[in-house]
Amino acid sequence: MLRLAIILMLLLVAADAVEPTAVTLAAPLTTVVPCPLPLPTGPGRTLTVQVQVPAGAPADLGVGIQVRDAHGRWFQRGLPGVLTPGTHSLKVDLDEPGGLVDEPGASALTWRDADLGSVAGLYFWSTRPSRAVLSVGGWGVSAAARPLATAGILTAMRLDQPRVTAGARWTCEVMPEPFPAVPEDPAEFALDLVVSRPDGSVERLPAFAWQPMRHQDRGDLEEVLPAGPPRFQARWRARVPGVHHLRLEGSWGGSATRAWTLPDVTVSGPAWDGYARVDRTDPRFLQVEGRWWWPLGLNINNPWDLRCRDILATQLTPGRGSLTYDAYLTRLAAGGGDAVEIWMSSWNLALEWRGDWPPYQGRGRFSQENASRLDHILDRAWQLGVRVNLVINNHGMGSDTTDAQWQHNPWNSALGGPVANARDFFSDPEALAGQDRMRRYLVGRWAEHPAVLAWKLWSEINLTAAGDRALAWHERAAADFHRLDPYAHPVTTHWAGDYRTPDRRIVRLPGLDMITIDAYHDSGQGIAELLRSSTLAQDGLGVFGKPILVAEYGGNWNGTSVDQMAAELAIGPWAALVTGHAGAPMLWWFEWVDQGARYGQYGALRRFIAGEDLRSRADSIAKAVDLRAVGPAGGLWAKGWSRPGRLLGYLLDAPWGRSGRNARLLEGVILAIGGAIAPGTMTVEWWDCDRGEALERTVITHPGGALTLSAPAFSRHLAFKLTRK
Repeated sequence: MLRLAIILMLLLVAADAVEPTAVTLAAPLTTVVPCPLPLPTGPGRTLTVQVQVPAGAPADLGVGIQVRDAHGRWFQRGLPGVLTPGTHSLKVDLDEPGGLVDEPGASALTWRDADLGSVAGLYFWSTRPSRAVLSVGGWGVSAAARPLATAGILTAMRLDQPRVTAGARWTCEVMPEPFPAVPEDPAEFALDLVVSRPDGSVERLPAFAWQPMRHQDRGDLEEVLPAGPPRFQARWRARVPGVHHLRLEGSWGGSATRAWTLPDVTVSGPAWDGYARVDRTDPRFLQVEGRWWWPLGLNINNPWDLRCRDILATQLTPGRGSLTYDAYLTRLAAGGGDAVEIWMSSWNLALEWRGDWPPYQGRGRFSQENASRLDHILDRAWQLGVRVNLVINNHGMGSDTTDAQWQHNPWNSALGGPVANARDFFSDPEALAGQDRMRRYLVGRWAEHPAVLAWKLWSEINLTAAGDRALAWHERAAADFHRLDPYAHPVTTHWAGDYRTPDRRIVRLPGLDMITIDAYHDSGQGIAELLRSSTLAQDGLGVFGKPILVAEYGGNWNGTSVDQMAAELAIGPWAALVTGHAGAPMLWWFEWVDQGARYGQYGALRRFIAGEDLRSRADSIAKAVDLRAVGPAGGLWAKGWSRPGRLLGYLLDAPWGRSGRNARLLEGVILAIGGAIAPGTMTVEWWDCDRGEALERTVITHPGGALTLSAPAFSRHLAFKLTRK
């Protein structure tokens, strides 16, 4: 192991720089005396102080040292013995391992935590009432400067077992010495896990700064506290069996890269690749391990939504972090859903925000509390079979007009950042470099997680200040993810409004794998027809041949009536299925769904599509087709998804779909299928859309030519499967 070349410098504030202060005891209550000097940054800090105790002080007078971090957490350690009358010179090592612990959790303070705006001081206690006056002064603080190294070492290395099953996570943890001042910055310290697979191909995964955290359920909120010192972690998920050769590669401050060979890892079991990706043969859809996958779920962007309360009279859900998501995900999965969208917003799971807002630490520093919450959410989602469309930036972060949050963005020059306005956030070199560092961290920590559906760069990018800088920004960000992510998660971004609002120059970028849009509309317009228009090849977005996913819908951006909302929740997934969307549209109003136990629609459609595959094949084209449905009552909307030998169809009572009211009993409906259908034997199966149950099944001998079907009586909507034997 190479030895560190260290330059030590003692930073000392003179002990007599601060005049003594008279302190009146409040015993038997604790008396707190803050240190008037700022704490230096870095390890090896020492605090010195002189305490003069008068003759009348309590005989059991005790003293301890305390540190409060930037977010108000209190760490303390009682000093041994009692303070007898006279003068006491105290000298305390603030960074002694395990020396200061928090209340009430007994987590140790580390110098990495204490660097972030902490203040120190003394506390006195006694079991006896006393108003004795102490004299406290001669404060001094000192610290060893950060070590400068020509080379570094890795210590405290922990490796998972050398034998794993394909699909299982493998991790390693190390403590670099010297530890970087800003561990999120690879210019100070960069570490990669390099994996050579049995076929000779290589995967490179960024290691990331990681701190073990302890989650506590306080009832009203989830409290996340440090459970150990920070270190670096690398995560890898093997996908092929065989012997894998592993090594770590790291460098400090741009010095020459060092390599550490790790023990080989043997992977057993069949090959595994359980990530959602764009299908290669039919890029309009997603697949998992070669199987067509059509996600069904909700936009659970945050734990709660004020507009949902105000418009749909829901109760505001307590923001209990990963505990809240645990409840949502459990109920969604039980109802048949398998996908959600979640925002990394400043009030939810963002990693970086202004440092005076707990749990954030300011520009360039990532919240370990929120990162740990996201760990828990993704782990729980994967246990339940749910995948997460992960939104990295919500539009307000980059906007000074619509839902503006730029005034709180730590990159804002008004808060000490380098960027003068929200528009420059998309082009300023220093800001772009900071976003590159964020993407490296995201990939290192979560790219191996199969619960990640896609990296969604922005929610509603057209509501930000990006303007004409959005194209270059997206080109850079998408390329960065594709370069860093060996698991090849899809990359997407999102536009507000509907299918007409996306910037087609951005949509066309080869690095943008999916198209994510809203499907909001004015009152009276049908959601089914809006979804159909979204995928048209000419006026819609179908011309790009990419998966189209509606991430928000439900009336307009400001909601709609409860009746129409219920109709759109019921209609949206079915209409999207037969019009070529890559998944079910995600209703925005998740609290209304959750509190009304309205998850049943997902299970109904899940049963309908079991065993189906909407993709084109080399010898057959799959496409949306218009159907013609007529009946005595009129007002029918009918579409189907056609593949040779198979048609999935959907019939809708259009007036009910536009208002959610006055659902009719529709009888005598005749459905026309094409004009020149080849003769043969077919089976038609009619399905109840609300219950997800087959109603009746009939075998038809068709003589050729036009084909008509007689639908059973239904209300609201009806689905069918037509299959040629």
